[in-house]
Order: sequence, then structure tokens, then C-alpha cells
Amino acid sequence: MGYRLYGFMIGDEIHFDISNRRLYRLSGSHNDKSVAFASIYFNETMLRLFLYLLEHGRKKVVAKEELFEKIWEDNNLSPSTQRLWQVLHNLNNKLNLLGLPEDFIRNIRGHGYIINYQDVIPVYYRMSELPAHSVKKKEKSDTLSE
Repeated sequence: MGYRLYGFMIGDEIHFDISNRRLYRLSGSHNDKSVAFASIYFNETMLRLFLYLLEHGRKKVVAKEELFEKIWEDNNLSPSTQRLWQVLHNLNNKLNLLGLPEDFIRNIRGHGYIINYQDVIPVYYRMSELPAHSVKKKEKSDTLSE
């Protein structure tokens, strides 16, 4: 067995957990022993869009037509510029709640969208290190990361 994408680290404190559909900020201080936690949940379309942009839009612009195809059409949904704008608008609002910049997902007018943040790192786990019951559960529920 190989590795599977768990999610992404964004900066030092923000974690994107794909299988649990959560983006959370976990910050703590070694000095005062305090921990702050904030979490946001994604609906299906928002999750697919955010994941696709993190996977494909960190180094290159992703065209609007590509997003229509991969996020909407491949999932038997009807795409539109209005729907894309609405999901991106709501997504950016959620990202702002965790302290990410307003232009984390940047529109390059006439070209598409790009992740406008340098510190985004994919995180993988080794399938062989999961307990047997977790592997079977993962195989049934984890279609988004493949």
C-alpha cells in the first residue's frame, strides 16, 4: 500500500482535513499553555472546489471552464458563473474567519483562479499504518482524495 492524501497544512496553524470536511485553526503557546481552536465545515460542492484548487491551483491558474467540468459536470450538477461566484464568495468568507487573507483564492481576470498563498503543504499518511477497520472505512467513504 502507498500513501494517501490526508489534507493540507496552510501556514503553521491551519489544517485541512479532507475526510472530515473540516478546515481548522489550532494555535497554542508553549509559554502560557493555552490553546485556541476554530473550525469550519464544508458542504460537498465547496469541499470539492477547495480541494481541487489546493491540488491544482497552487502553481498555475485553473480556468473557470475546468472548474465547471471537474466540480459540477463530473458530479452531474449544472455549472454557472453565478454558482461558481457564490461558492467562491462563501468559501472566501469562511477562510477569512480562520484568519486567511481575503485573496487566498485569487481571480485572475479572464484566466481563472489561483491559490494566492505560498505556505500550503500537502499532508499524506501511509496506508499500512492504519488499523484494519480504518482502512475498510476509508475505502468506502474516501472518494474525494483520489
